[in-house]
Amino acid sequence: MSSHHIVRENQEPALLIEDLFLIDEEDLGQLLEWSPTIVIENNMVDPLDARGYKFDIVFAQTQANQAQENLKIIPYIDNFLQSAIGYLIKHQYKAVNIITDQISLAHYQHYLDLINVVLLAKGVRYYFVTTGFTKWKTEGEQLKIDSQSEEITTEGLRKIGDDLYETVADGLFTLRFSKSKYILIGETIS
Repeated sequence: MSSHHIVRENQEPALLIEDLFLIDEEDLGQLLEWSPTIVIENNMVDPLDARGYKFDIVFAQTQANQAQENLKIIPYIDNFLQSAIGYLIKHQYKAVNIITDQISLAHYQHYLDLINVVLLAKGVRYYFVTTGFTKWKTEGEQLKIDSQSEEITTEGLRKIGDDLYETVADGLFTLRFSKSKYILIGETIS
């Protein structure tokens, strides 16, 4: 980032950490490069603090430890992910990276028109796309496509297993579908 680049508040994706142990240190470091707002649940305070990471917002069902300065503690009753995403939308965040093992369209479909959601777990980046999605990939790269029983038409891909596709050549691939507004794609983080 150049010295004259101005980052407006909420411009960068927030980082919501549900489970720190689903991502390796290098990938986490890349997410932290842009100094995102870091949102965690109370049970992640000690593991993050022990590694020297700073965090901004802690969602807690019980009294939370004020482990760091300038920490905002938000009480919640039920579902951490739903509460945290709702908070980010209310505070006009446009995007969020979520480290979680809750990888399904159903968990996030309600929010996708309001905030861009990217899921990260065990070396895979998952994102939600609309019909007509096109991306360039090298030959032989594999993609997980969770179409929720939606019939999809692909160009540049061949199906090699349940919800598993592979690019047939270097170049663009395209996805088309009509019943759902979004489908979920997973690709290996490189």
